[in-house]
Amino acid sequence: ADAAFRIHLVLHDLEEPYKEVFQLRVFGELSFTQIASIFRKTESWARVTYHRAKQMIVKQMEDV
Repeated sequence: ADAAFRIHLVLHDLEEPYKEVFQLRVFGELSFTQIASIFRKTESWARVTYHRAKQMIVKQMEDV
């Protein structure tokens, strides 16, 4: 529960579009194809953006 709260704190400060892509993927359980469609981008863009968001969250969690 504590780790989930810390993730939400880090996520709150994450910049767009990383924040929204991460939320759509993890909490909204959308596919990369669906996320790409929302942003009118490619599926590759959605995958890369999600991966970068995840890396940013991990790095922030390590720093806290």
